[in-house]
Amino acid sequence: MILKVEPLEVGKTVPAPLDIYRCSVVAEWVDYNNHMTEAAYLTAFGWASDVLFQYIGINDDYRARGNSYYTVETHIIYEREADLDDKLRITTQVLDFDAKRLHFNHEMFNLATNVRLATCEQMLVHVDSKAAKSAPIPDSVAVALKAIKQSHSKMKIPPEIGRTMKIKHKN
Repeated sequence: MILKVEPLEVGKTVPAPLDIYRCSVVAEWVDYNNHMTEAAYLTAFGWASDVLFQYIGINDDYRARGNSYYTVETHIIYEREADLDDKLRITTQVLDFDAKRLHFNHEMFNLATNVRLATCEQMLVHVDSKAAKSAPIPDSVAVALKAIKQSHSKMKIPPEIGRTMKIKHKN
């Protein structure tokens, strides 16, 4: 379920992290191991990204004008299982942005226990979808992202950010 949130108002205090998305684990998300599937984690994180987009002023009109963000890289770390009907809370920390890119991290928590279940680091590129190429972020979105980044710059960078995946062999 995608929640509707109001866009950030200029001059308004920005929470650090953003805590604007909740959902529940539904039956379609549960697998043969009796917990949430890996694909469902990405679905929930994707919906949290959509709420972030609403918060920075990206809506249907924005996309109709040919502007959007496309995900270019995702790194999910699965830490704990989520079960059917668990209530989830996903927070978002904007790590950085520039004229065309947006880098952020989501953290998923069990709402009842506040135990962290997973993280999702993402890099997105802003695009002109009509031209099918990257394009600068409009000023209205840049202003919102600047306010969020300023607030979030006071937060510690999670240690898993930028982590690479590899097998470390002992010599």
